[in-house]
Amino acid sequence: MKAQETDDAPICPLCTNVLRVHDYLLTPDELIIFDSLVVKAISFHYKRFFYSQKRIEKETRVKRTRYEAIIKKFEEMGFLQTYVDKMPNSEGQIRYFYVNFPKLAEEEVLVKLVREKSTLFEAMRAYMEYHADEEFKALCPSAVKEKPKKNQEEKRIEEIRVMLEETLNERREMYNNGKLDIKPTRKLHPTTVVLTNQQKQGFLDLETRYGFESIHQAFIAYCDEVLEKVCKPKNLFNYFLTRDRFHHDYSIFINSLNSYMIKYSSPLK
Repeated sequence: MKAQETDDAPICPLCTNVLRVHDYLLTPDELIIFDSLVVKAISFHYKRFFYSQKRIEKETRVKRTRYEAIIKKFEEMGFLQTYVDKMPNSEGQIRYFYVNFPKLAEEEVLVKLVREKSTLFEAMRAYMEYHADEEFKALCPSAVKEKPKKNQEEKRIEEIRVMLEETLNERREMYNNGKLDIKPTRKLHPTTVVLTNQQKQGFLDLETRYGFESIHQAFIAYCDEVLEKVCKPKNLFNYFLTRDRFHHDYSIFINSLNSYMIKYSSPLK
């Protein structure tokens, strides 16, 4: 319901959107307290905030006894936490509030606040999910900074993993077809490469030091030496990532890269 407006009439000054109120499962005074807490939490950048009883009554017109019942209800829902502590720069005490937006974004909480089969329900969920993300950014800035770096590393290691898998299966096929310097004694089947976290870090370090193409070239030579039984590692990738105990360099990788430069000077077909 909306008050009719004409060119001659002033803008409607009524504060209540009656249609929206119908979609809430809260009483009018509960709704006023709910809105005030959400607005306060956002204005305090999602951190805890203090709210004196005197100011509460002045701003919401809800008296103490009723207000305490509403606060208890919200605490039982799980999205509100309160505790009493000292006031800043004072010996007095005051109640602090914390609104948990990730909790407010959960469906089992929202269905207690808003009618589930209403347009307001989805709008409210989207609003709370947005502020849950903003709360995380505000309270955990270091984690937000680390996330792009982590995503970038995951993309790099996946590119390396795919290259290793394709190279290994390509050299196995060449072995099966007798195109390596050894007569095949058995048929080798394609495989999927899975890397441990330690191996992932090793390959990321190699890429940072020597580059993606150097890893590719060294792994070609290394695979052929394994297939030709020049070397017999117990673990294919751990041995490739072996580090010299004195110089702390990747000795097997460097040897394989040198082998590639010597043996594979012409384009592979």
